[in-house]
Amino acid sequence: MKLFWIQAKNMRMRGLLLIALVSLIISGCGSDSCGPDYHCDECDSEVRQVTSGLADDGSPAWSPDGSEIAFTSAYHSRPRIWIVPALGGIMSQITGDPAGDASPAWSPDGTQIAFESRRSGNDDIWVIPVAGGTAAQITTDPADDEDPAWSPDGSQIAFNSYRSGNSDVWVIPAVGGTATQITTHPATDHHAAWSPDGTAIAFSSNRTGTLDIWVIPATGGTATQITTYSGNDFHPAWSPDGREIAFDSYRSGNLDVWVIPAAGGTATQITTDPGSDFYPSWSPDGCEIAFNSYRSGNLDVWVICADDDGPNVGSGWGIPTTRIK
Repeated sequence: MKLFWIQAKNMRMRGLLLIALVSLIISGCGSDSCGPDYHCDECDSEVRQVTSGLADDGSPAWSPDGSEIAFTSAYHSRPRIWIVPALGGIMSQITGDPAGDASPAWSPDGTQIAFESRRSGNDDIWVIPVAGGTAAQITTDPADDEDPAWSPDGSQIAFNSYRSGNSDVWVIPAVGGTATQITTHPATDHHAAWSPDGTAIAFSSNRTGTLDIWVIPATGGTATQITTYSGNDFHPAWSPDGREIAFDSYRSGNLDVWVIPAAGGTATQITTDPGSDFYPSWSPDGCEIAFNSYRSGNLDVWVICADDDGPNVGSGWGIPTTRIK
């Protein structure tokens, strides 16, 4: 489990409605301009406030309504789950266990966050109310369970686990119970991401010798290879309309965010900064991608804006112009 660091105050609710209103006005990404059937040209040059400071802030995850981003961060302590408004502002600390918590994933209804934690002695999947409160342990296997991903209907959580002897993708009811193994290949399978319709799970695997993006039915079965690069592709993130998958790759000679059609095809490079850019998370309206980057010299959460142009997605992607302090 990666450790990320920051110090911030625990405040969140004040100004949330105003932030949401400003988001619609400034970005042009309201219900009349974004989504699978619209374009986001107005977003191309917009500056998004994300995170900055001495801490490492990582593993961003958009809230279902697009108003907030959860991420992992800590400062002078173990990692914690935090939330920041998508337009920037006051951050809220959600978890505080001394064992450390990471890799947040929102429930589809926006009321809970799943995460991995060592509070039980090894990495397990836990769930906590977004408003704060008592966390519930979902997995209890002595092997490490990591990187939770909530199914679109909220009934299940996918995760990678070493309980089979190597890293595989598993699924468990969101309230806990018996886990089901989805991938069974002797290679390393991890970083699960549900398709928007809940019928498939994307994941990264080195079953061909290097890490590539694969897709498998959510109930298990035959996996389909999506990327075929000779290097490493990982951290898949499905677009909200299900047409594309964002991922990290070294294929440019540097770690960057790329997008490929969900059925496979030609990948398009999204980020080009010399600093490493990785761990993409698509906004619910499909207009933006949040990601981690070292381009400031520190690990921070950045946002890149996009014009959802289907097969020609690369021609419309914007450039993250700056990071607001």
